[in-house]
Amino acid sequence: MKRYIIFTGTVTYAIKGRDLLRKKGFKVNIERITGAETFGCGYAIILNGDIKEAESVLRNNGVKILEIKEK
Repeated sequence: MKRYIIFTGTVTYAIKGRDLLRKKGFKVNIERITGAETFGCGYAIILNGDIKEAESVLRNNGVKILEIKEK
């Protein structure tokens, strides 16, 4: 299973996204990202699973996504 980093604009979006995805059965966590990869406040959702479905859930519920990277 692939692992993805979903960069959000704020920690609020990261928490909202995590909670939405967990309700849909995704395995997700939030991590503080530091260094050259940092976006916004530096928090990201770490996802193990189907990125297309997860991205759709997040966007349809108003979670701002800055970038998605495969890890």
